[in-house]
This record gives sequence, structure tokens and C-alpha cells, in this order.
Amino acid sequence: MNSDHGNVQSPRTDSHNLFLTLHRMLDGLAWEAVRAEFRYDPASPLLVSLTFLVTHGPRVTWYVGRDVLHQGLRSVSGTGDVQVWPTYIGEQTTVWMQLTSEEATVLFEMSARPLEEWLDHTYRSVPAGSEMARCDVDRCLAGVLGGGVARE
Repeated sequence: MNSDHGNVQSPRTDSHNLFLTLHRMLDGLAWEAVRAEFRYDPASPLLVSLTFLVTHGPRVTWYVGRDVLHQGLRSVSGTGDVQVWPTYIGEQTTVWMQLTSEEATVLFEMSARPLEEWLDHTYRSVPAGSEMARCDVDRCLAGVLGGGVARE
């Protein structure tokens, strides 16, 4: 991705949702813009749901650890199904996210700044380290053990 792919909507400070245009790598030279909604629910404070808003096709939702996204802004984060890492191009930072399922592995790039601002908002809502005190354990476990992907 290069700086020509700057289509992002800044997060609203009164919302737990962030809409971003991610750029899916099709091959080394081709990219596909994919609109995505990041949603944070303080009742399930360990996870972020990431729904791909596909124009022609089913919506697909992945559940990603909030800490995996946050750490991925600074260094390689995650193992297995979800991996996130930063890339620095001059003054601009982008974030790469690789999602792996039984069917495919998909690689996305996105602007780091709106994701970082939105994650900071979620940490003001539920500070790091306080998640378990607020966590509905059954709901959290269902999200973590639910397989990571949901199709609508």
C-alpha cells in the first residue's frame, strides 16, 4: 500500500465503533479496498469484533484480542489465526494484519493513526488490566472459544 490509499474515517469519541477502509493484498501489485467496522463492547472487554462490510457477499466477523491490535501498533503481535505488525514508511505508519482460516490466509494494510486513536478511546472506557473485573466470563469465553469467525 502507499499513501494513495488514505480513505479512512476518523473515530467518533462517543462511539465504540470505528469504520476504516482496509486494503487487501491480492498479489504483489494489486490491492482491493475493503470497508471494515471495528466494534468494542465494554461488556466483552477483551475482544474487538471486526466485521468486513462486503458490498456483494456475506459479512464476515472476526474476533480479535484488543491487546493484540494495540501491541501490533508497535511490534509483531499475535500468533495463529491473527497476526498484526507495524510498518514505517517515512513519517507514516501503517499496520498489517494477517487473518488465517481453514479456507484462506488474507493480508490487509491499514492506516495506524485512526486505529490507535480509537483503541486509546477504548482504553479510556475500560483501562488495561481492569478487563476481568468488568468481564462477563461466559460471554468472554464464548467469544474467545467461538472460533474467531462468524458469517452473517
